[in-house]
Amino acid sequence: MTIPVKSPFAFLRDEPAIEPFRTLLRRRWEVLPVFDADGHVEKMAGAFTWDADGFVDALRIKSETDAAAIRMDRASGKVWEREGDALTILHQLVELPEPSDPRAPRLVIGSAPRLWTP
Repeated sequence: MTIPVKSPFAFLRDEPAIEPFRTLLRRRWEVLPVFDADGHVEKMAGAFTWDADGFVDALRIKSETDAAAIRMDRASGKVWEREGDALTILHQLVELPEPSDPRAPRLVIGSAPRLWTP
């Protein structure tokens, strides 16, 4: 007898995660499963391109407690980034203003150059 295994992404079909997830889908986000070598869903990946501004928003969900999102400008500069639980990240994406909104993040998040070591 085979015991059914609950998907680690089943929470996306239940409250409270379903509403922000549906909101992203209504906004025409492309969300696809990413499979591991054994054919199991390893993570969910999503993206949305702001055609008028050239910005891209992206989402990665590995589990209910492990998610990340990012917004990049047209020059691939990171202007917004978050990591945390999926519900928090989904809500932050829904609340993130459009790139043309004056409240939207614009400052590119820099990173220090790698230190060369002999």
